[in-house]
Amino acid sequence: MNRLECIKSMVSKCKIAADIGTDHGYVAEMLLTENICEKIIATDLNKGPLNSAIEHLKNKSLFNKCDFRLGSGLEVLKDNEVDAIIIAGMGGDLISDILEMRKKIALNASQLILQPMTHVDKLRKYLLQNGFSIIDENIVKEFHHYYFIIKAVPNNLNNLNNLNNLNENNLQEENEIYYEISKHLLRKNDNIFIDYINKQIHINNKIIKSLKNTNNLEYKEKITALTNKNKQLEELIKFEIKRNN
Repeated sequence: MNRLECIKSMVSKCKIAADIGTDHGYVAEMLLTENICEKIIATDLNKGPLNSAIEHLKNKSLFNKCDFRLGSGLEVLKDNEVDAIIIAGMGGDLISDILEMRKKIALNASQLILQPMTHVDKLRKYLLQNGFSIIDENIVKEFHHYYFIIKAVPNNLNNLNNLNNLNENNLQEENEIYYEISKHLLRKNDNIFIDYINKQIHINNKIIKSLKNTNNLEYKEKITALTNKNKQLEELIKFEIKRNN
């Protein structure tokens, strides 16, 4: 399964989905062709990609099921207009900013499918501290790159003001490592994910080795931090493998 197919597979059947940053409209095509959504609001910040999506979906005879909008993030959506929000192919920081800018719209959707290209840890942290629950994750590997796809749903909040009354400690993971490492993928004992963790351990070991010859205190602290992180990662893998056997 490739990245776009995985994104499509994680969208639950709904009436209207917003494909934010639609690019060529491939995800919109798959969702409509397989009747996962009845209608797509396809958006993009730039005219070029949006026009590409328009032409592609016209050629697939899906134009009448699409509403094309030029604009930034969720700014082009109305309150309670969509059931699902799909944001893929952007950095985790940018996705967090997009959700934060129109948080009410995001909290009123029934599902968010998010595929960050970078900073997946920051996106997980943002979601868990801002009224969302991560209910599923998948990972796919294309060539040498790993892609995480997150499915999140809003917590049962009546309005944004309730966020101020929530205890932040209840929203945070009990261990910071889980912002970097997905509990859902660990529990699935996903082979691609185990491969990803082992690669991170290998990268950390290379950094540790390159820094060990220096007497710089800052580097020594980094060595200690990376060594501790590797121990945590190794223990998590061992624990989940044992639990699943």
